[in-house]
Amino acid sequence: MRLRRWGRAEARPTEEADRIAMRTIELDASNWRTPPDFVSALKAALGAPEWHGSNVVAFVDSMVAGGINALKPPYVIKVVNATKLAPEVIDLIRAVSSAVERTRVRRLARTGEDVAVSLAIGN
Repeated sequence: MRLRRWGRAEARPTEEADRIAMRTIELDASNWRTPPDFVSALKAALGAPEWHGSNVVAFVDSMVAGGINALKPPYVIKVVNATKLAPEVIDLIRAVSSAVERTRVRRLARTGEDVAVSLAIGN
């Protein structure tokens, strides 16, 4: 998207440039059996500190509020090989994903800043 001001294009990244800068981190779920398997993999992918919490709120805080993980936005974390995951693992992934997205939307409305992070389930 280009913004125009005073009849000329402003120096601003295009949507394509934004997508190019977005990093995709894949988490291989083929050996996960329990929610703690997902939690451990997500913490490792984020480069989370040892004291990082293991619940949804802790992940939302560190991914959207930021400042503590080695991995900095923009990024997408994609869970792959997830077809055989136990329902409770899928539920946790979806809970984190939804909470991150809701928090991004609220932050954007409140501050005008969009923190470009997300969590998605691939196949």
